[in-house]
Formats: sequence, structure tokens, C-alpha cells
Amino acid sequence: MLNEWLNQFKQDSQISLLDIHLATFLTNKAMLNDDITSKRFSFLVLSLSKEVRSGHVCLDLTLLTPPAIDTSLWLALASPNEQDWRLTLEQASHNQVVSDGTNLSPLVFIENKLYFQRMWLDEKNVAQYFNHTTFSEQPSYYSDLNTILNQLFTQQQSQTDWQEVAVAAALTRKVAIISGGPGTGKTTTVAKILAGILLTNPNARIVTAAPTGKAASRLTESLSRTIEQLNFASLNLKAEAITLHRLLGAKADNSSFTYNKNNPLHIDVLVIDEASMVDLNMMARVIEALPISARLILLGDKDQLSSVEAGAVFGDLCAFITQGYSQPRAKELSQLTGYNVPACEQTATITDSICLLQKSYRFNESSGIGLLANAVKEGRLNVVKKLLLDESLNDIQYHALSSQQAYEDVLHDSINHYKHYLNMIKQNGTDDIALILAKFAEYRLLCAVRESHFGVEGLNKQIELLLAKNKLIFLKNKEAWYVGRPIMILRNSASLGLYNGDIGITLKAEHDSSKLRVYFPFADGSIKGFSPFRLPEHETAYAMTIHKSQGSEFDDVNIILPTDSSPLLNRSLLYTAITRAKKTVSIYATEAILLQAIKSQTQRHSGLVSLLQNNS
Repeated sequence: MLNEWLNQFKQDSQISLLDIHLATFLTNKAMLNDDITSKRFSFLVLSLSKEVRSGHVCLDLTLLTPPAIDTSLWLALASPNEQDWRLTLEQASHNQVVSDGTNLSPLVFIENKLYFQRMWLDEKNVAQYFNHTTFSEQPSYYSDLNTILNQLFTQQQSQTDWQEVAVAAALTRKVAIISGGPGTGKTTTVAKILAGILLTNPNARIVTAAPTGKAASRLTESLSRTIEQLNFASLNLKAEAITLHRLLGAKADNSSFTYNKNNPLHIDVLVIDEASMVDLNMMARVIEALPISARLILLGDKDQLSSVEAGAVFGDLCAFITQGYSQPRAKELSQLTGYNVPACEQTATITDSICLLQKSYRFNESSGIGLLANAVKEGRLNVVKKLLLDESLNDIQYHALSSQQAYEDVLHDSINHYKHYLNMIKQNGTDDIALILAKFAEYRLLCAVRESHFGVEGLNKQIELLLAKNKLIFLKNKEAWYVGRPIMILRNSASLGLYNGDIGITLKAEHDSSKLRVYFPFADGSIKGFSPFRLPEHETAYAMTIHKSQGSEFDDVNIILPTDSSPLLNRSLLYTAITRAKKTVSIYATEAILLQAIKSQTQRHSGLVSLLQNNS
């Protein structure tokens, strides 16, 4: 009976064969008393596995009712309520398949949430770290902090300078969590934090890192530029960032690391940029590998997309960002900075380590991009509609994607942008590869999905055909490679120094025009060319997904959404896309789909916020 029941799920595209085998194994191991209980338990295992694959850390039993469960399926399970689910798990606990975490078991059930044991342990350890990691005593340099802050911030602002508050907060805590939208000066802030640390300890071992190779490269580039602008060169502040996998010494199987709780990292300070992209498992591994004395600084935008894998640690940490500081902490920061830092009566412990950068130096009060991004972030539908129809805002445009003409418009707009770098190739060949790469990077077409007419695959093909029709590129029969083809790397290759998200341009080889090379910019300013046939997995990159664009910036951005509803469409996705633009953004979408995306606010299920809150 159980096998027949589970076989019914083979038609569900969200359920894999691995899910079914796991449910079969655990249900048989639980040795439950009756058919209905077995079905309910196997359904819970399937649902948990599906939730984890969707980015959730756990399965919230309070949500297992229609319409979340198909009505016919719910009836087949004899219309279970929350108490029925609890009784099912209680029966499974008799054979140690489920526990409350005090015993070793594959599943953990606690506070209405069902976990795989590994994820529950990771969440518990992450919560414990952020709840209890503090200086054992006041830092020896505390009396010098006013002088240090005056060195780093030479002018007092008329309004609270949240960058200075963030620096003061980071220099007085072992953990600092700094969130800020585009242009709020996150890189400048972290550069000043690191300068402050070096002023107190010139020999501090500092490492900067990011979740992906592309993000690490961008951090290296922006931090180098900031260090130069702030004249911090004398402090010997190094800008080179590495990936978290490289930091931990990922082994060939990618399932274990050289550095762990038994072999901690040899560092004093770790900075992680784009922290919203760090999943629960990776955050747990980083924390395990940190020496007890090390500081951790997390940098990111709490409103951007979460990690691809399960968990939204940075978002969960920033759930407390509006609470304000405890009264002693607010008094301390006010004395250090000279600003009136607000306090709150009751806060969670974690709030004293958080700072929100609130002033955008990129977008002023009249910037359409800035206003639109904030309206989308806050889910203000009427404001979004008004902004998109306001013709006085020259930096944002809306195109109703209700006809074939609108679809063709976005294609032609892409051609108009890309013809500049292609004409440059025609005129200069490989004389100035850096300029060609820079010109291509000025614009990007961003998609919400991969497949279909409105996805990366369909749009790249259409753009390619149009460019060929306009004689901007030359396609040969069945040959993928041509001069001008932009490439995005999809799989890391440490041996080549190429990482997921890196973008290069195909050109004639510098010293042999009969061959093609794909040229990539590197964080140190160098450019390297590779034979197309040596590259790891890759794809054409006229259009890219919004997920892949996270952390990138372009002067001009076009965003195209599908005409059919998709679970991928949500507020964070649209906000991330809009904030990739520095000068102009154009949105191509039907009104219904656009409003659906703004209304949909994805919340990843976890128990981390509760664990942090309970430490208030």
C-alpha cells in the first residue's frame, strides 16, 4: 500500500525519485501502526525534502492545510489537523526516526517545525554563535576609539552619519552585521572598519571573502578603489577577496573542508560581502572554522534575493534591524560618534551588532530608480504604478508587455545597446580589449526565468539572430563561436581562475588572428584570454537571469518578466533587478504579472529568528 501511495507522486514535478526513496526508507524504519499514519508520515518526509530544495530550512506544520495542500490529497490523508501531524511524528519517535534533538535521529521536530537533523544542528549552532559571541572584556583600545573615529570621519554631518555608527558598532563588537541598499557606501564603511582595526592592531590578520568567485572579484575591485580614494595605502590594507570555498579549503568532493572546528582558520578578522547569498550550511561551516578570538563582519542588502541553497541567514539576522539598540548600546554609540543614536526598551541581543546604512549616495531624493526600488521593496503598489507612469522621471520606463510589438521593442533596444561594443570590435579588433569589455558591461537584459520565450535561452537566441541580421555579428552554420560572442561561466574552475558568473568576450587572438580567444577581466586589473575549448560550462550572455546579476552593476538595465505566473516572481527578485541599474531601468511586463511580483513576498521558513528572539 505504501509503495502504491508513494508512486502517485512520481507525476509531481516538484517531487524527485530521491524524495520518494527517502520517504520509503524512513517510513519503513518508523514501523508505524496503520496505513493512514504511514501515508501521513511519508507525506511529511516528501514535503520536508521539497521545502529544503525550495530554500526553506524546515517544514512548518501549521501551514499544512488546504489550500497549501491540494484538497483531494488532504482528503486522502483523512483531513489531518495540526494535532494529527503531531501524533504521527510522536509515533515515529518510538523507533528513533524523529526526536526533539536530544537523541540522534534523522528528523528533528521542535516548536511545530520539522527538520532534517543536519539542518537543525546548523541552525542551532548559528543561533548560538550570534547570541553569545561577544568580547570577553572591553577592548584595550577602547579609550582611543574617539580619536580613531575622528581620523576616519573628519567632518561631522548635520544628520546621523550611519556609516560612522556602523564603524563604531563594528569596532566595539566581535560580530558586526551591516545592511544597506545600493549606493549606501557598504564598501567605504567596511574599508574604514578595517582601517580602524589596523590602527589598533597593525598586525591583524584580515581576510575578505564572498560566496561566489564573481562576488569576490567585485569586492576586490571595489575595495581596491576605495582604499586608494581614502588614502589608506600606508595601513597595508589588502584588498584581495577570496571565495568562501577557497577560504575553508574545499576538497575535491566539495563536501568537506580543510578548515573546521578541529583545524580553525589562522585569522583575526573575516569580512563576508554579499552575505545575503550565504546559505545556512555555509554559514555554519564558516562559524565552525573561526577561531574563538576572531571577529566576523557581514555585509549585504537584506532586501535582495536570498541564497540559492536552503536558508536566509542574513535576512533572518536583519529581521531585528528596526528594533533599535538597547539603551546602554545606544548611549555608547552616541558618545563615540556624537550623534543621537535611538534606543529601544526591549531588544534581542543581536540588535546591538546590527547597523542599517540609510543614505544612498547614488540615488538622490528625485531619482526614479531609487524611488521605484523603495516602493517595490515596501510593496506599495499604488506608488509603483504612479512612478512608472510619471513621464518626468527620465531614468525609469515601463512598457506593457501585452503585444508582440513590446517583445520586439526589448529585443531592438538590446541591439541598440550592444551595437556599441560590437562596432568597437570592428574598428579596433583587439587593440583595446579592456575598453570592449567595459563597453559591453554598461548594459544588460535581465530575465526572471531561464526557459521560454521570455527566458535567458529564448532571448539570447533571438538577440543573436537580430545581431546577425543587422550584420553586427557573423554566424556560421552550426558553429557556436564567433567574434563578439559574450560568455558567462556557469561552473567554477579554480585552475583557470574562472568562476560561476564571470563574463568574457570572444575575440580574435591577439597574436594569431586565425584563432579565437575568450577574454575575461580579473580583479587585479589584468585581462586573460582562453581557448573556447578550455572553458568550463558556459552560455551566451546577452541576457542573464536576475539571480546571476546579483552583486553586479550596469549603467542601463532592461528587465523582462514572463507573461505567465511563476513562483519565481516576487518582490525581492524585482528589487534586486531594479537596483542593478545606475542610470536607467526599463521594465517590460504585463501589469498583472508586475503587480503579482510586488505582492509576493517570499518568506523562507526557519527557526533562526525565534532562536535569536528568545535570547532577548
